[in-house]
Amino acid sequence: MLPQERYNKLIEYLQEHEIIKIDQIVSLFDISIETARRDLNHLEKEGIIKKIYGGATLMAPEAKEPATSDRLSRNLAEKAEIARKCADFIKDGDSILLEVGTTTLQVAKALKEKRNLTVITNSIHVVNELMDTDFDIYVIGGKVRHGEGSVSGALTMFELENFQISKAIIGGGGLTLERGLSDYNIEEALVRKKVVEKAKEVILVVDHSKFGRDVLAHICPITAIDLVITDRNLNAELAAEFESANVNLVLA
Repeated sequence: MLPQERYNKLIEYLQEHEIIKIDQIVSLFDISIETARRDLNHLEKEGIIKKIYGGATLMAPEAKEPATSDRLSRNLAEKAEIARKCADFIKDGDSILLEVGTTTLQVAKALKEKRNLTVITNSIHVVNELMDTDFDIYVIGGKVRHGEGSVSGALTMFELENFQISKAIIGGGGLTLERGLSDYNIEEALVRKKVVEKAKEVILVVDHSKFGRDVLAHICPITAIDLVITDRNLNAELAAEFESANVNLVLA
């Protein structure tokens, strides 16, 4: 079993049982104690688990993820503005990866006037939105998260290896200068982390409410993001802090 498969199964176990012991990991995956400890060290470094005596538990989230139905209507005007600004950075003929999220869904709507795009996505909502276009659409396979209309998990990670990603448009649950980008769902965060690693250019689309928020699963440092697009309701002092840190910040 590959390390990423073990990570995913470890996370699933912790989501169900809350705590896992080293000897359970050794037995569950038929690996050495040293390998089990390396796995826990990796997940702790990613901000996903917290090591405790003899084992580990999941890091407690700052807050539960709001329901999709609530997020679809929350800050909708701002998200639409962000999406239209993002479309300015996409050219006819581009090959892009459009990640799952309520703001990225608005980006999909804003891109419908473009021509000859190739779109890679793990969002069922994005696929439905772009179904009436002439775009070449590639859907990444994996486990469907029913409430979100997203696809994630180990299979998604493997399939991402088959794509060259020129531009990735992603969202997230929280953004800070200190910890960078984070999200509520661990499996989706791991997929997004892989997207960031593979993409030549990463465009983050988040509304102002995500700034200063640090949620469950770490995705990447702020330095891994090439462009951050947000709305003009972002606090001026907070915007100045990000700009002083050489973050390429665009207000829609």
